[in-house]
Amino acid sequence: MPENSATFIIRSPRQMLVLKAATRQEILDVLASMKDVSISELSAALDRPADSLYYHIRILQKAALVLAVGNRGTGTREEALYRAVAPDLRLAYEPGAKGNAKRVTAIVDSMLRLTSRDFQEAFQDKETIVDGGQRERWATRTTGWLSEEQVAEVNHHIATLLQTTTTSSHTKGHLFALTMVLTPLNRSATKRSRSGKQSDKQRSRGKGESHGIKSGNRQTTMQRSK
Repeated sequence: MPENSATFIIRSPRQMLVLKAATRQEILDVLASMKDVSISELSAALDRPADSLYYHIRILQKAALVLAVGNRGTGTREEALYRAVAPDLRLAYEPGAKGNAKRVTAIVDSMLRLTSRDFQEAFQDKETIVDGGQRERWATRTTGWLSEEQVAEVNHHIATLLQTTTTSSHTKGHLFALTMVLTPLNRSATKRSRSGKQSDKQRSRGKGESHGIKSGNRQTTMQRSK
């Protein structure tokens, strides 16, 4: 997906360092869904004291991930308004020995810890729906051998889920968290099994011909959907 006003690709090491903190991930996620909000509105959405949020908002501002967008009058006083730099925030993946694996993995580790905390807290609510079409809690892990077509299908479904959550309105429904991880397993064995087939294809197409699709850095969403 090309970068535009709706999508922001996080490449800066400084920005990634800031997002190692689960609290700042949580703040940025909610800001991305709520558009222009005050600290008091953010406090209500996250169920956190407003005073505890100012520090993290300032750090996110310095990292250019949160923008100050003016003020709103509330009675006799005005409140500053803030917005995420874009509603769709994504991490740039740079695979390989000289890539950014450590920085990205640190963010994902925090994301998963935050997910575990949210999941445990949800169990305290006896009214949470746990089955049927309105089920509100899921946790699952599965593995499978996927073809290229099936990987494309999985990515299509993930994109649909993200579209559903990132375009939702905070004035309707309830706040939800959706965390997803898709990763290949035992890649080296897969490469070995494919190497023979790839060589046959290359020989059949002739020397000097370039094949495949050239792409930029792989990207993933860090948005914990609402």
